[in-house]
Amino acid sequence: MSQISSTIEEAGPAARTLKISVSPEHVRGRFDAAFRKLQARAHLKGFRKGKAPRALLEQAYGDEVERDVVGDLIEEACVETIREHGLDVVAAPRLLHHELAEQGGLEFEVGVDIRPDVRLRQYKNLPAERSIVRVEDRHVDGTLEGLRQRMAVLRVEEDRAVVEPGDVVVMDMHGFDGDKPLAGTSGEGIVLEVGSGRFPLDFEKQLVGVTRAVRTPITVAFGDDHADESLRGKTIRFDVTVSEIKTKVLPPVDDELAAEAGLEGVETLEALRERIREDLRARARRDADRRVQDALLAGLVEAHEFDLPGALLEETIHGYIHELGIAHGSEEEKSPELHATLESRARRSLKAGFLLDAIAVTEALEVPKEELEARIRAQIASAGKRADEVRRHYSKAGAIAELRASLLRERAARCVFESASVQEREVEESQVADRG
Repeated sequence: MSQISSTIEEAGPAARTLKISVSPEHVRGRFDAAFRKLQARAHLKGFRKGKAPRALLEQAYGDEVERDVVGDLIEEACVETIREHGLDVVAAPRLLHHELAEQGGLEFEVGVDIRPDVRLRQYKNLPAERSIVRVEDRHVDGTLEGLRQRMAVLRVEEDRAVVEPGDVVVMDMHGFDGDKPLAGTSGEGIVLEVGSGRFPLDFEKQLVGVTRAVRTPITVAFGDDHADESLRGKTIRFDVTVSEIKTKVLPPVDDELAAEAGLEGVETLEALRERIREDLRARARRDADRRVQDALLAGLVEAHEFDLPGALLEETIHGYIHELGIAHGSEEEKSPELHATLESRARRSLKAGFLLDAIAVTEALEVPKEELEARIRAQIASAGKRADEVRRHYSKAGAIAELRASLLRERAARCVFESASVQEREVEESQVADRG
């Protein structure tokens, strides 16, 4: 007789309820094993280690043992049932009900979301327009100016004591809410370029005209919608003391600037401008490709209708909510308007993912082991101080499978893009909705 028996009931187009029973013999065996293990290490007053009677162990630790044993049995039986019935589960199972029967058996019900039935319509040879932003001299000039800014050196203004727009100042700052110091608004040796927008606009405007070495109050009114809750709706006084005033000294736009840029094969200003132009054109082409791919996928989402797993949809919505920094259990988290907005986004994202999965299966796409390993190495290399955290992530069960699924979706999206019938045109940057 099987230790585990189960039935599957349809709970929706992409949902199933698993009704599972674990035999009394198997449950008793697991309890016996748990108490034997506990007996070997338990210390009860009046008994040597390993000699405490089971009845006393049950009295002292019964609830804890039952919780652990039942939890393990539910997890194991659920995994076995999912495997036995070949269910493609796409979200963590949800325990709906469980009961430890008097005769020793365990019965429970679990809700699972399964992959929806996606019946693919045409996804190859789709029409698309590739709008490539024209690279003009002003774009080259802007990039060159950004390079000059990065290569600028700072000169200390010894003979000037008043801050001017564009100065780089070193300052100490202390924030006050009324007469009380406000946590998180003070610092020493702060470096700020006046007009850079790093600080509130009102603050940077009032910094102009401040005299070096003179403690000067700057008052800023924060709006009710400010990102920092501690500042919302408040007027804060910042006592600022500027210790140094510096100005940027920009290098001239000449061949020396080109040589110092450190680009291989670039020694003259003309060569530098041409390299910048080539790079901007390559970026414009990449951006155009991304827009085409996004548009093709959006069209596929619009053209396909299928039911999404409800629990997975809710899980995705709540993930978006927490990405926004909204606290769990807050009133904002429960906002119907917020849920409605994020639900639309979640539906598009989930539909796109399931569509790409279906295309990957239809096209028999695979991810070579070498590509997986290369992607993991790249993530570790780019993680910096978080490299060990990334390594630990990929040592966990399922992490590599998740990466493989993500790479398969990338390949499926490329399959759609590369087969599309694309009309190409050059446009002004104002003619594309997304310039990133």
